[in-house]
Amino acid sequence: MQYFKNGIIFKEKDNFFQAMGVENGKICWIGKDEEIAGIEAIDLEHSIVIPTFIDSHTHPTMVAKNIECTPCLPPLVNSIEDIIEALKKSPQNNGDENQWIEGYGYDEFVLKEKRAPTCKDLDKISKKQPILIWHSSYHIVVANSKAMALAGITKDTQDPKGGHIGRFENGEPDGVFYEPGATELIKNQQIPQTFEDVVRQLLKLGKKYDKLGISGVCDMWCFSGELDSLAIYEEAKKRGFNQKVGLYYAWSQIKKNGKKPIPARKEGDIAIAGIKLFVDGSIAGRTAFMKQNYLNSNDRGMKLIDEAELMEAVSYARNLKMQMAIHVMGDAAIQFLIDTLKDIKPWLEDTPSVRLEHASILSESQLKQMKEAKMSFGLAPQPIFLFAEYEAYRSNLAPELLKTAYGVKTDEKYVLTSLSSDAPATLWAEPENLYYTLQASVDRVSANHQDMNQEEALDIQKALAMLSLNGAKIARFKDIGKLDVGYEASFQVLDKDIFNMPANELGNVLPKEVYLKGKKVY
Repeated sequence: MQYFKNGIIFKEKDNFFQAMGVENGKICWIGKDEEIAGIEAIDLEHSIVIPTFIDSHTHPTMVAKNIECTPCLPPLVNSIEDIIEALKKSPQNNGDENQWIEGYGYDEFVLKEKRAPTCKDLDKISKKQPILIWHSSYHIVVANSKAMALAGITKDTQDPKGGHIGRFENGEPDGVFYEPGATELIKNQQIPQTFEDVVRQLLKLGKKYDKLGISGVCDMWCFSGELDSLAIYEEAKKRGFNQKVGLYYAWSQIKKNGKKPIPARKEGDIAIAGIKLFVDGSIAGRTAFMKQNYLNSNDRGMKLIDEAELMEAVSYARNLKMQMAIHVMGDAAIQFLIDTLKDIKPWLEDTPSVRLEHASILSESQLKQMKEAKMSFGLAPQPIFLFAEYEAYRSNLAPELLKTAYGVKTDEKYVLTSLSSDAPATLWAEPENLYYTLQASVDRVSANHQDMNQEEALDIQKALAMLSLNGAKIARFKDIGKLDVGYEASFQVLDKDIFNMPANELGNVLPKEVYLKGKKVY
């Protein structure tokens, strides 16, 4: 057994202890220093010790791929001209007609021009090589003329189901593609990554996760086939990827494959947990489905699925005893889900059968409906969206709706609520760092110093629990997320007192040591 002493070890709200014993990767004893006097122990030197974080909604393979692509977001890029110059300098800009030039993270609300780039802008970089850049929400892409030509996009191309093609005044496509139905027209033209490419990128990201104190993640956009997500993560695990992973497979691909069953959840650190589907789009892109029009608009967004298809997904998930994770942002889309699912008997006992991902604009009356429903609901919101993209939300939403955005303190009163990053799908250079999510949740002040409704500010201890124990519960990870007997000995050792420091400095915290299953990994 390995002992640790002389720490300020957080167990649960207002409950701390000094020492613990670890055996076979689990905590088997907790207590006071005096109880192990004379026994050899690692000295924690009065450091704060907290559980490792569980990122219950993220996209690790996308984050990992971005390591090799060009960031197009602040503070590095602040205008369309900056985007053009950054992509010109990309190592991918090498004259090879088969090599895509790819960027990520632009947002028109923070660009000097206050508009999205178009194909004409990207053509200034290259007309020979295909180019695409992802919006910070990852619900929109911009492509150059070469990329559109590869996809066969012309003036006569109609909007696909579940998507929209942007156009100039003369009707020609302007290079902007909205929502998966349209973005995949471009994305599907790219040369697929190899199995080895993805594993190699994940291993780099795993080391970063170790450094950030992250012990578990939910990959919310997984696929079968040549690049099967389960096989990729299992191979990465063999080579040293330390994190637990819950895999959520894309409903769109499941349908395309004839709804063939995928394996039920497997025991172990890499497990298939559920399916993922979309009901609407994003607030920043004005495609989230709302009860009232967006500001200065006659548009209420997009509803991407009907009741019949939703019930198909319910039947599939129920038969395989898997979670349903549903992307939903707008209040009208949330109400559609509640009305359709509230009277259905849950099929999972240990966790919510239905996860609402983001649940950005959610009223207290809707929360009450979820609590009183027969169905078991859980929430995985991301306050970092509002923190990083405040201007987009303020420009798109009426003030009374803006006040309700990501009200996680109210959410937690009614249903199981975790905190997560949705990295890389937000306007922040390092969204996978959950200390920024911690800051956004406790401080409730945006990156541009705007009040994000202080009434929804979380107590630091509650926020930690939502980033660890609640994340584990909603992700179906067992015996992790809390520092107590019987739980996994996965914890962070800090050199700052996060319980007594200014909330607006929490994003600057990093662990000085990280242990996973009792083993120091950083």
